[in-house]
Amino acid sequence: MASRRTQVLATYRNLLRSARIAFDQDLRMRTAAHAQMRAQMDLGRRELGDSPADFDEIDKRLEHAAGVCLILRSNIAQGVLEKDAQGNPVQKNEEERERKVGTVELEGGEGSATTEEGVFKLRLHKYSELGDNEAVKGGKTTLSGRGKRINWQQPSSQ
Repeated sequence: MASRRTQVLATYRNLLRSARIAFDQDLRMRTAAHAQMRAQMDLGRRELGDSPADFDEIDKRLEHAAGVCLILRSNIAQGVLEKDAQGNPVQKNEEERERKVGTVELEGGEGSATTEEGVFKLRLHKYSELGDNEAVKGGKTTLSGRGKRINWQQPSSQ
């Protein structure tokens, strides 16, 4: 079994890789994510030591970091405003905008959505989790997952 120090360093490198994948073309977000990760690692180093009493807390933090890596790699998709050659936001004509506002069309790893500001392209990568709407429609009927059904319709006023 690898030493705790080796595990922590490997997890930190994995966090940095995951942030690089998730925020590839967004330097501001990637820098902020790296700074936050560094701050949390430094905090853990100051709070915890090499004593066996701290091993449980270290294991919990490593498990949390692994979950963060998974979410960063598979569940983050950034929208980028499309711009023309002059740097102006691309606009759809009125008829197309009315039809497509708020919708996302996925085609071959890219999606697009039209808003009042312009056209946004989703930056997806090979790790992006792509699900279908059927899993959402037929699956979870509760917010808490504890079996309490939620009525999504507005109550009728009498």
